[in-house]
Amino acid sequence: MPPASSSTLSVSAPAPPKPLHLRRPLIAAAALAALLLLAAAYATWRVDSPPAALLARPAAPARFYSFDLVREYPHDPDAFTQGLLYGGNDTLFESTGLYHRSSVRKVELPTGKVLDHHQMDGDMFGEGLTLLGDRLFQVTWLKNNGFIYDRHNFTKRKSFTHKMRDGWGLATDGKVLFGSDGSSKLYQMDPKSFKVMKMVTVKYQDNEVPNINELEYIDGEVWANVWQTDCIARVSPEDGQVLSWIFLHELRRNLWNSGNTNIDVLNGIAWDEGNHRLFVTGKLWPKLYEIKIRPVVGPADGSVEKLCPKASLYR
Repeated sequence: MPPASSSTLSVSAPAPPKPLHLRRPLIAAAALAALLLLAAAYATWRVDSPPAALLARPAAPARFYSFDLVREYPHDPDAFTQGLLYGGNDTLFESTGLYHRSSVRKVELPTGKVLDHHQMDGDMFGEGLTLLGDRLFQVTWLKNNGFIYDRHNFTKRKSFTHKMRDGWGLATDGKVLFGSDGSSKLYQMDPKSFKVMKMVTVKYQDNEVPNINELEYIDGEVWANVWQTDCIARVSPEDGQVLSWIFLHELRRNLWNSGNTNIDVLNGIAWDEGNHRLFVTGKLWPKLYEIKIRPVVGPADGSVEKLCPKASLYR
């Protein structure tokens, strides 16, 4: 309100109020007029000025992400990582590949120490891994065979056969198994019968995205390493559309520049749902990273060809 004036203000005496029985009709008329004005204003507001809740639309999700490094952990530099997942209590489960070197292992996150280990037969090439209940599901390369392990005792295991063309990646939402075979296909399989319940083609800007590799299910999306790139595609399991991309080029580049010239490509995504921690690593990488993603500005046309070049010539 404006500041009070120091000058004397002259006020005439108010007229005496009318008797109540004379004021009631006037009060009623005034109230009716006020209601009519409010109704007219409301009608105008509804037509010309929709409420803020209707005007406000959720912002479209960013299409491109980079990362901030949270923490580094040691990782077995001889582990050809093919599948990775968080096992709770600062442990990871990992599937490694290469003939005569493939394994399933339980790893202590802070130290990288292998707590439990199953060495696979020499003719088996380990691939994707996921955990459903107390069962670890693993697929193998160039075969339609897979294995189910007791998470508490790797000696308790049995085999299964799936209908994918090949075995590359696995993930789960707690109900179905998501699988990849190195093509642009994303499968949904029944975890008991392994029957393919649904299959979608992973696409971005109407183009198929091949080489879908290691998988992780995160908040309703399937996150996929794209083999031979330093990129992760965030895929809708409903229709296969790539919702956004995560660029992790700096991780492999920094390892290489530090003298780690034997490393292979980025591969391995693990999600600690309870603590919202994201972990990534690669094949033969000496480190595993906890990262937080952040949106970045990408090409105006949305193209990723230059941002996700092939990073290696071998698997």
